[in-house]
Amino acid sequence: MKAVKRKTVLWAALFLVLLMITGCGQKNRLRIGTAGEGGNYNSLGHALAKALGNEPYKISTEVKTTAGSAANIRLLSGDYLELAMAQSDVIDEMYNGTLGTQAMRGYSAIAALYPECIQIVVLAGSSIDSVDDLAGKVVSVGEADSGTQKNAAQILQVYGLTSNMLTVQNMTYTEAVNALRDGSIDAMFCTAGAPAQVVTDLSKEAQIRLIPIDSQHRALLTRAYGFYTEAVIGSGTYNGQNDPVETLAVQSVLIASDKVPDETIYTITGALFKEKEALNSAVPVEFDLSEERAVESITIPFHPGAVKYYEECGIAVGTSGE
Repeated sequence: MKAVKRKTVLWAALFLVLLMITGCGQKNRLRIGTAGEGGNYNSLGHALAKALGNEPYKISTEVKTTAGSAANIRLLSGDYLELAMAQSDVIDEMYNGTLGTQAMRGYSAIAALYPECIQIVVLAGSSIDSVDDLAGKVVSVGEADSGTQKNAAQILQVYGLTSNMLTVQNMTYTEAVNALRDGSIDAMFCTAGAPAQVVTDLSKEAQIRLIPIDSQHRALLTRAYGFYTEAVIGSGTYNGQNDPVETLAVQSVLIASDKVPDETIYTITGALFKEKEALNSAVPVEFDLSEERAVESITIPFHPGAVKYYEECGIAVGTSGE
C-alpha cells in the first residue's frame, strides 16, 4: 500500500512539473514569443499583452523571452506559443522550407508591424569603415537561431566573408552592446526598427558609428532575396550620428497559431489598430500602422480571424485554407 501511495505521489509531482513547463495550467492564456530583452520585440510584446488584458478585450497573455524569429516559429509550430513576432524573411524561408529543411506550418499572419533595419554598429574609433573591414574581427551576429543571425550570414556571404575569415559570436543585443563597449568584440549586427533602444543607450555612453551596406551589395542582396528592401537610417537617429546610413530592411510580422480561435484573432487584429498609440509609445521606432500597410510584404497566408477583420475594412487577403 505504501509503495502505491509513493507511486501516486511521484506521478502527481511529475504531472505538476509538466504543467509548469508547458504552461497548460494557464487555461486560455495566450503565450507571446518575442525575443531577447533590450529589443523592440520584447518591449512591444509586453505592451501588446498589457493592452489585450484591458477592457474591452480581456485576453489573458504571457510574454515569453526567446532567441528570436526562427526560434519563435519553431515554438509556434510545436504548440509552445500561440502568438509570436518574427521577421518576414525568416517566416518566408521557414514556412516554405527554402533553407534545405522541412517546411514548418501550423501558423499564419496577423499583420506586418514595422520595417526592421539591418544595423552594423562599431565604436567611433574603430578601423572598420565597411563590411569588408570585418575580416579578421570579432563580430556579434545576434543570438543563435535568430533573424539577425540569418541576415548577418547572408550579408557576410555576399561580401565573400567566410566563417574562417572572422570570429563570429552569438550574443543577445544587450550582451553585444556590453562587449562592444568593453572591447571584447569589434562590431555587432542588429536587425531592428531604428532607433533600437539598446543602440540608443550605447550611443549615449560611447561614440558609435553605423557601417553602411554599399549599393552594389544591396542590389545583389535584393535580387537574391526578395524580402529585402532598401532602407536609410536617417541622420540623428542615434546620438552623434550626423549622416544618413544606407542599408537594407525586412518587415516585422505578428503571427499566430492556426489553432487559436478565429474570433480571438479577429479581436487581436482590431486591437492592434485601436491601440497603436500605446504600442508605439512602448518602442522607440516610429511605425505608422494602418490596415493597408499591415498586409504588405507578407508571403504566407493570413489567419482566418485576421482575414475577417481586413475584409470588413475592404481589404482582400488569403487564408491558410486557400
